[in-house]
Formats: sequence, structure tokens, C-alpha cells
Amino acid sequence: MPAFPDPSPAAAPRRWTVERRGLAPVPDGERHGSVTSMLWLWVAANIGILGVTMGAGLVTALGLNLWQALVAAAVGSVGSFAFVALISSQGPATGAPVMVASRATFGVLGNLPVTLVSWIVLAGWEAAMCTTATFALLAVLNLIGVPTTAWTGAAAAVVIVGGATVIAWFGHATIWWVQKWLAWVVGTLTLIVCGFGISTVHWVAVLGSPGTDLPGLLAGIGVIAAGTGVGWLSAGGDYTRYLPAATRPGRLFTATLAGAGVPLTLLVGTGSLLAFGNPATADGSDPVGSVGLALPDWLLVPYLITAMLGLLAAADLSMYSSGLNLQALGVPLRRPLAVLATAVPVAAVTVLVVLTSTDVYALLTAVVTAFAMPLAAWAGVVVVDVVQRRHPDPDALVDVRRGSAYWYTAGVHWPAVAAWLGGIAVAVPWARVQFGDQVVFAGFLSDTWVGRSSLGWLVAGLAAMAIYWVLEPVSQRAERASAARAAE
Repeated sequence: MPAFPDPSPAAAPRRWTVERRGLAPVPDGERHGSVTSMLWLWVAANIGILGVTMGAGLVTALGLNLWQALVAAAVGSVGSFAFVALISSQGPATGAPVMVASRATFGVLGNLPVTLVSWIVLAGWEAAMCTTATFALLAVLNLIGVPTTAWTGAAAAVVIVGGATVIAWFGHATIWWVQKWLAWVVGTLTLIVCGFGISTVHWVAVLGSPGTDLPGLLAGIGVIAAGTGVGWLSAGGDYTRYLPAATRPGRLFTATLAGAGVPLTLLVGTGSLLAFGNPATADGSDPVGSVGLALPDWLLVPYLITAMLGLLAAADLSMYSSGLNLQALGVPLRRPLAVLATAVPVAAVTVLVVLTSTDVYALLTAVVTAFAMPLAAWAGVVVVDVVQRRHPDPDALVDVRRGSAYWYTAGVHWPAVAAWLGGIAVAVPWARVQFGDQVVFAGFLSDTWVGRSSLGWLVAGLAAMAIYWVLEPVSQRAERASAARAAE
């Protein structure tokens, strides 16, 4: 394993000063901020217009009524972000990024496959957010008379990806500051936009909708969870690591759920309302433009700018965490350069999707569905470690040498890896991955209510938790017995 170039600054990073710290745990003297910072961070990340589009999809694609859509939004977002909050609690305890703290559970080498999965999911999120924001920028340009060509599309994509990259390049302190102001600005503008949009709702259709059955409601919960918290499972702790070690986990848990759950429930509910008056709001090929159909012409430019800023607030978080993931994979780059290394493929995918007018929502759904199960299985194993109060040694987390504290057996903590693979194996039969109407993969149980409800990721997480809960104590007893025999 290569050494990680990671200088240790003598002071906490300041906003608009490039953060040099990468994987090295943050020492107590450099901790700053409070759980309120995390509240604003998650508000900004979840105030984007995709929540409205997902809400519209619950009505037009799954047949939910308003009340069912609100339940799906609340349960799906809060339930999935509960796991984000639990994993994030390791940040103050270790001062390390999520996928570095994960070495204590999976081992130095055993952690590499799950880190790769995490990077793919985060990069997929970035591409989806940046693509949607690019469509918003192109719509603004079109409204002010700038012709939309292939060149303007490519240039707009580069500008959007570049904006997210610049914020992530500066790092942690800048992100916290930007997210706080974006939360206020975008949140206020979003409420205004949604208020005018709701004025177009056909209330007779809303109140008269019969809704769907229980499997349909569960499918809605699964879609919201997979499209919200599941994608952030491996990112939350990258920001909580700068919080003081004495930060109370309960307060951090509450701030995370409130920051994500409240805006998502409001936006998904708004999207479901708009769908009754404008079914085209669930159009995934241009989710920003389709939602704009419900608005008066004079509000379109403010709305599009709001959508663009909200999506940027999510993309910069993913960009920052994916850079740390590259470092955790062993790529010998400092943190700022690792951000650039992620930005290049994200920009390429964004340009390609914009130029080909690919269905963004279908692309996001396909990526999240394909990798949600391995990511959820990883989260299940880590959550068991958190519940069992495993306290990793911060200094040992960055020691990747053979024989180090978290080298375990051949670099792998086999109970954790076995539980991870077992959780995936149990869930695969329920999986269905498709791009639009084209089914890429369908397990033999994908037509059951669990498969139709998009809950394969939950099966993976729960199965991995159960397997690890059994295997880890057995492994520890075997290690103690072996040590006792060696001492005789």
C-alpha cells in the first residue's frame, strides 16, 4: 500500500483557504463548529429541486395520493438518514473521514472494495446533480436569448462542475460557510417558488385521489430512501470529524434528521401536489424544466437560479467526499488534487448526458439501484460496530503497513467482509436494475412485493447487520482462545 501524502496543518482550516488535511485524523486542538453547522449543511444539500421531481414521480408513476406521498417522504428520508446519522457519529470520536474509519471494521485491504463502491455512488450523485443544474443554467440562457447549442451545453456543464469543484477544492471550512448561506437563500427562494406552484394545483383531483395499496406505499418509501439518505451513507462523517470530540451523539442525530427530513418532506409533498395539476412534472429527461411548467413565466428565471444553487449545494459535498475516497483507495494525491481527479470523469459524464439529452432521473435511479445494496450492506456492518461501541484508534487508522493494528488477517477483517458479501448475496434475488424501460438485471424475486417496492437495499443492510452480529463475537472468542493457547 502506498503512503498517503497528508501534511498536518498547525491550525484549523479557514474559509477560502485551501484545506490541506486529507485522511489524517483531526486533532482536538483543531476541532471547531457545532451540530448546528450540520443542520444547515443537510438543509442545503436536500433543498434541491430533485425532491420535487421525486414527489411528482410518487403520484404519476406509483399512484400515491398526497397523504401517502407525505408518509413516504417522511419515513423514507428520516429512516435512511438515521443510518447516515449513526455512521456520522464516528466523526467526532475518531476525527477521521468515513472510509478511513471503516478500516477498523473491514481491515486495511478489506476496506478497499467498499471504498470503491462509495466513490462510484458519490461520483454518480455528482454527475446527476451537475447535469440537472446544467439544464437549469441552459434554460436561463435560453430565456435571456442565448441560443442553446452543443458548445453552450458543454460549456455550461463545465461551469457547473467547476463551481462544485472550486468549493470542494477549498475544503471543509469553506463548505460549511457556503452551505449555511445556501440553506438560507435557496430555502427561502424554494418556499416562494413552491408557494406559487401550489397555486396551480387541482385540489379536486388531490382530495379525490384514492391512492394505492400498501405495497405501493412501501415502494414509495423505498424510492425516496434510495434516492436520498442511502446515497449519503458514506459522506456524513467527512464533515462531523471537525466537530469537538465531546459532541453529544444524540444532538448530532437530531440535527441530521431535522436537516434532511424536514426539507425533503416539504419538497416531496410539494412535488406530489404539483403532479396533480401538471403530470409532466415527473419528466426525468429534464426534471428542472418539467417542474417549471407549473410556474408563471415571470417566476421562471428566479426558479431556475434557485434550482441551480440547490443542486450545487449537494454536488460540492459529494465532490469533497469523493476526493477523500480516492485517497482512501490509495491514490497518491493530496486532497485538493484528489478533488480534481474526481471532477474530470464527473465533467465528462455530465457533458455526455447533456449533449445526448439522457433521462437524468433514469440514470440516477439506475446508478443508485445498482450500488445501493453493497453500500447499504457496508452501512449495516458499520452500524453494528457503532452500536457495539467500537472505538477505533485514530492514529492506527492511517497506518496501512502490514502488521498494523487494523491489518487483521492478510489485511482483511474477515467477519466484516463476509457479512458484507453475505448481505449483498441475500439481497441480489430481489434486485431490479433498469434504465428507463430497459431492464439491465432482474433477480428471480424482483417481482415480489419487496422487489417491486425497491427495498432490496434494506434487505442487504439488515442481512449484513444480522450476519456480522453473529460472526464478530465468534471471531473474537476464537482470537482470544488462540492467544491463550499461544501464551501457554
